[in-house]
Amino acid sequence: MELSRKVLQRAISMLTKSDLKYGNNIPEWLKDEYSYWEKVVSDKNFPCHFGTIAEKKGDLRYFYIENHDLSPLPNVLREFLKLSRENEHNKHALVVFVQPEIPEQSFDYYENYFWNILKYLHENDEKEWNANIPTDPDDPLWEFCFDGEPIFVSANMPAYKHRITRNMGKSLILIFQPRRIFADITPKAIDLIRSKVESIENLPIHPDLGRYGDESNREWKQYIITDDNNPRKGVCPFHPKS
Repeated sequence: MELSRKVLQRAISMLTKSDLKYGNNIPEWLKDEYSYWEKVVSDKNFPCHFGTIAEKKGDLRYFYIENHDLSPLPNVLREFLKLSRENEHNKHALVVFVQPEIPEQSFDYYENYFWNILKYLHENDEKEWNANIPTDPDDPLWEFCFDGEPIFVSANMPAYKHRITRNMGKSLILIFQPRRIFADITPKAIDLIRSKVESIENLPIHPDLGRYGDESNREWKQYIITDDNNPRKGVCPFHPKS
């Protein structure tokens, strides 16, 4: 009963930077994780300057998963996508923090959690899959879709020990970026970001990082890259509804 009351009382709307810094009823763990996130992303040496600009401008929106309760997430993602569509010139992204696991879990654990979240969203999607996006993840034009919107989803997690730019604290973090916000980002800009990552991590650019639509590229492999320099094997864990 006590757990049920806590779940009912939690936020069911996306959060702003101001909410996380000064709002009431924000879990302490979330304040801590956001504080670390803000410090890293706002640093002048952070490799993705688009992320730094969005954080400083307040263009990012946030949410959190607590007590493994995914039920508010579909409506929050719909709310975010509405905001993004209505402000098409802003590079809005939704950053979702998952309550840290104690003790820290394995890479496989966080990877399974990530895909289970996408599966849950798909199962609770009220709209049909975007007709312009293939449903087969083995197609180079595949992208995760929700509310009719193609979305690139990437993961950060504490289990990254070598790919350290994807370790952003104690939380599994999912970043939802509508595919259309990348339309004006040039290949040169992407190459620059990846070059900075390579310098920070002292590792070659991961072999699964490609360009959307290239025949050799599979988007799902870029959502969670491996923690070494080995390309991912096997099939995508995500399967569309019949």
